[in-house]
Amino acid sequence: MQRYLILLLAVGLLPTQSQRIHSFKNWATLRDANWSGLLHEPSAFVVKSHVRLRNRPEGYQPGASCSKYVGMGYLDHIRDSRQVLCGKGRTVTSKDIYGAGDSRNHLEPTLSPSQSSVECYTAPYIQVGNSNKATVSLCRSRNLVLNTCAFLAGRRKGTLNKKFPLPAQGAVQLGCQMEDYVKKAESSSELQWLKSIHNEVWWANATWNESGVGKACASSSKTVVTTPTLFVMRDRHANYAHEMEVVSMAFSFLAAVEPADVAAQGVQVVIVDQAPPTGFLETWARISRPYRLRILAHDPFPPNTCFRSAYHVYTFAAGIGYNTNAETATCESPVTTGLSHWLRQLYEERDPAVPVDLEGAAPMMAAATAGPVAAAAGLRGMRAPTSGIVMKNVVWLSRRNLEMVRLLLNASVGWKSMRMVRNEDEVVSGMLAAVQEWNSESCLIRRFDRDVKEAYEESLHTVNPVHIGPGRDSTNAMMARRRTSAESGRTRKPRQQRKLLGLAEDDEDDGRTDTDPDTDLQMSGWDYLDDDDSEGRDLDLGHTVSTGGIADIKRMARAMLAANAAGGSDIDEHGNDGDDEAEDRVFARGFGDDSGWGDGGPRFRVGLKGPSSAKALPMESFWEDTKGLGNCRRTNVLFTFVDGDFNDMPYHQQLKIIFHTGVLVGVHGAGLTHGFFMPPGQSAVLQLLGDSFEKVAANNVFRNMAVGLGNFYEDVLYEGVDVKVDVLKKAIKRAMNFVADQVMDAQLKQNGGVLPPLILDDQNHFSVVVPSPLHCPRNRSLTWRSK
Repeated sequence: MQRYLILLLAVGLLPTQSQRIHSFKNWATLRDANWSGLLHEPSAFVVKSHVRLRNRPEGYQPGASCSKYVGMGYLDHIRDSRQVLCGKGRTVTSKDIYGAGDSRNHLEPTLSPSQSSVECYTAPYIQVGNSNKATVSLCRSRNLVLNTCAFLAGRRKGTLNKKFPLPAQGAVQLGCQMEDYVKKAESSSELQWLKSIHNEVWWANATWNESGVGKACASSSKTVVTTPTLFVMRDRHANYAHEMEVVSMAFSFLAAVEPADVAAQGVQVVIVDQAPPTGFLETWARISRPYRLRILAHDPFPPNTCFRSAYHVYTFAAGIGYNTNAETATCESPVTTGLSHWLRQLYEERDPAVPVDLEGAAPMMAAATAGPVAAAAGLRGMRAPTSGIVMKNVVWLSRRNLEMVRLLLNASVGWKSMRMVRNEDEVVSGMLAAVQEWNSESCLIRRFDRDVKEAYEESLHTVNPVHIGPGRDSTNAMMARRRTSAESGRTRKPRQQRKLLGLAEDDEDDGRTDTDPDTDLQMSGWDYLDDDDSEGRDLDLGHTVSTGGIADIKRMARAMLAANAAGGSDIDEHGNDGDDEAEDRVFARGFGDDSGWGDGGPRFRVGLKGPSSAKALPMESFWEDTKGLGNCRRTNVLFTFVDGDFNDMPYHQQLKIIFHTGVLVGVHGAGLTHGFFMPPGQSAVLQLLGDSFEKVAANNVFRNMAVGLGNFYEDVLYEGVDVKVDVLKKAIKRAMNFVADQVMDAQLKQNGGVLPPLILDDQNHFSVVVPSPLHCPRNRSLTWRSK
C-alpha cells in the first residue's frame, strides 16, 4: 500500500507504525476506485476500512492489543516475522523488482532458472489451552518444482491428519539448500510456529537439485507456470468457520506482503490437502478468478512442473478469521472489516456505505434484479419494481437436522452435543413474533393498515367504472350510475351505496349530493377538480409534501383512474390505459423527464388525464400525517423472518439470503461465520450460549467477528437445552433497532440528509429506453407524437 501512503500520512489518516504499509497514491484514487478491479490487492480494502474508522467523529485510537492482534499492527507483525529458510541470489532494491516510483520495502533476490527461494511468515495469535496444534504458517516460494504424484504418494495416520499429504523424497525440488527449520524452531521460543504440519508437508522431504530445477524452470520449458499460485491446505474442510479462517489468512498474507505479481496477474488457487471438496470451495473459486480453482488430487500437474511464484497458506485455530482472543473482543478491526468488504466484493455485493453509481453498478443491479446471465449480457438500467423500503432478514440458524443426525449416529461428544435446542419450535415462533411486533410499530406499516381500512370503507360506496368494462363512451357507466342512483338512499344496503369514481367525487369535499344524477352525468371526472388541477400541477418531491397535498393526490389519482378507464379502449387487466395519448402530449410539451432521479429529488407531474411519472414520493412524507398512528417508528427499514436450516442448501444460496440479512441468530456454531458476509457496521449477531458451553474460548470467535466489523453483538444465555424465548425476543428487538438506525444513517449521508424516495416501476410508471445521443444524434431533438 506504500504507493497510496504519502497523502494519508500528510492528513494524519494513518498511524506512524503503518508507514511501511504499501498504500495507494491518494485516498481520492481509492475512494473512486473500481473495487472489482482491486480484488487482487487486499491491502486496498484494509486501507479503505482504516480510513473510514479514522474519519468518524469519534476517530479510531486502538490500544496496544487491538493494534497488534486485529489492527494495522497485525500486518506489520506478519512482515516482521519473515524467516528465510532457503535462498540464493543477490539482494536487490524494490526499484529493481517493481520499477522506479514504487516505494515498497520488501526485497526479493533476482533468481536464475536454477535458483530458488523460500521464506515463511506467521501472525500474532493467542495459544488456546495446552494445544500445540494452533498455528499460522504462510510461505512464499519461487522456482519450486513439484511432482504431484510423488507429493500425494504417502498416507498419514490419524483421523485428523490423514487429509494432509505425506510427500515422498524429492516430490518438492528447490535450487537452494533448505535450513533445518525444526532446529531453528527449537533455538527460540518465538520461532515455535515453524514446527507446523504445513512446513512438514512442504519442506521436510524437499531436495536440493539445481540442475533439475534449472531444466524445469528454463524459459523454454513446457511445464513452467508463470501465473502466481496460491497453495491452500485446509485443516477442517467440513467446518465453514475454519475454512473462513484460512481465507482470512490468505487475505492478510497478501495484504501484508503485497506481491506485485498477484496485483498484476491475479492468483490461481490450488487445494493441496486430500480432504473431500465442500460447498465453501465456491469462495476459493472466486478468489481464483480469472483462473479456475484446481484441486491437486483431482487434477494433478504434469511431472516436474515449475512454479515461478507460489504462496502457501495454512492455519488452524489461530487466524484472524478464527480469533479466540478475549482481549480483542471489544476491538474494531480495519483488517477484519477489509476482509468483509473483500468477501462481499468477490460475490459482487455492493458496499452499502457508498452511494449507488447507476452506471458503474449496472452489472450488480442486473444480477440482483434478473440474474447472473443477464449481468453477463451487459444489460443496463435495471431496477427493482419497488425501492425505498429496505427489507432486512432476521435469520435463525437452525442446527436441528445436523445435530439430530449426529446424535442418532452417536457422533456428537462433549459440550458440542448440548447445542441441540429442544424448544426450537417455540424459538421460531418467538422470533417471528418479535419481527412482527417490531414491524407493527413502523409508521409505514401503520399507515398501510389505516389506508387499507379507508380503502375498504370507501369501496362500500364507490366503484371504479373500469369494473364495468371498457368502451369509447360512458354508456355502461351511465347505465350503472342510473341504476344505483335510482334506488332510495334510505333503502339501499351499504354495499349498494356506491357512486362512480370520477363521475362524482366525495360529497363532503365538493358540496354535491347523490340526488342529482343528471347533473353529475353531464360532467366529466376532471370537472370536479379545480382549474389549476385540470391544467396539471408540479409537486417537488425533493421537499416535504403536506398532508393536504397527499389527500389531493389521492383524489386526483382516483379521478384519473376513472377518466382513463372510461375513455380508453386499450385497458389492461388492472384497468390501466396502455396507450395514453394525453401522456404523450405531456411529454411533447417538455414534461417528460421520467428519470425519477435528480439533485432536488424526482418531480411528480400530473397531466390532463393522468400521471406520466407518478412513481416517487419522498419517504419522509409518509410519516408527516401520523394522525391515528400513535407513537410510530419513523423508519424505512422493515424485517422479514427466515428460518434458516442451511444444512442441505447450496453455499451460494445461503449467501444470497445472508447478503440481505440484518440480524443473524444462532447457537454457537460454524453457521455464525456467515456474519463475515453481512454489511459491516449495519448488522447484528446474537450468539446463543447454553450454560454447558458459555465459557468455551471458541465463543470469542464470533464476538471478535461481529465487534471487529463494527456490528451489534450480544450473548443470549440460557440453561440446559431450552432457550428463554422472552429474553431472545428482547435481544432481537435491540438488534433490529441498531440495524435500522445504522442503515438509515448511511442513507441520509448518501442522499444529502434525506432518505431515498419511495419508487414504483410498473407498467404505468417507467422511463422509455432510448439510444444514446452518441449513437443516434438525430434523435436528440425528437419529440413525442401520438398516433
